[in-house]
Amino acid sequence: MKNSVVVITGGNGGIGNIVVNKLLKENSKVIVLDINETNNLEIKNHPNYEFLKTDVTDYKQIEKVHDIIKNKYQHIDYLISMAGVNMKSEVGGLKSITIEDIDKSIKLNLNSHIYLVKIMLDLLKIKNTDEMKSIILISSINAISTYGLPAYSAAKSGLYGFMHSVVNELGESNIRINTISLGTVPHMHQEVKGDEYFENYIKDIPIKKFVRPTDVADTIYALLEITKCINGQNIILDMGQSL
Repeated sequence: MKNSVVVITGGNGGIGNIVVNKLLKENSKVIVLDINETNNLEIKNHPNYEFLKTDVTDYKQIEKVHDIIKNKYQHIDYLISMAGVNMKSEVGGLKSITIEDIDKSIKLNLNSHIYLVKIMLDLLKIKNTDEMKSIILISSINAISTYGLPAYSAAKSGLYGFMHSVVNELGESNIRINTISLGTVPHMHQEVKGDEYFENYIKDIPIKKFVRPTDVADTIYALLEITKCINGQNIILDMGQSL
């Protein structure tokens, strides 16, 4: 991945920071689109790290950073769309979720991914057309199991439909696209044992361990650089939690 140009949204979250750090250690040039800057000084001071403040639910802001990236790098090699979170009001299901939060959830967890791919697509097509490029969209096991969160789950399910609808179109330009569906992923600093939230979910996991952000980073790296025959697939990363 040396000198590869990687654009990643949600790169300054608890999982995103680990992914960004992994990519930087692989000598990639990493451009993070996020609302908040990272507090990780190792990442922040890395010469190959660039932060562009962006609200990815606003396609006009994505268009602006597209032009910045085009002027500076002329192309991108990999696109990783990680932005997403469930709305607090939907924890209680349909009876509790507000109309406003339905709109917010769909816009963040589905629309923003589609905006990103559409707007950045021309930069993936530039450069050597014989060289495969790759797109990864981060989804959730909420899309394939019964964990509630109606708007969030609907949006994450929508990512599959989007991926399947564009896989042939992107393939004409040597671009692969895959989704990764995450189960419960405690952040690196979070204690699992004794935590009521995590204890509730670990009961459903055949091997009583959670996927960690380092596992997500390793899977993303493998999809980008090692398992280049994988295309149009949903990779479930949950230690069997959704079974």
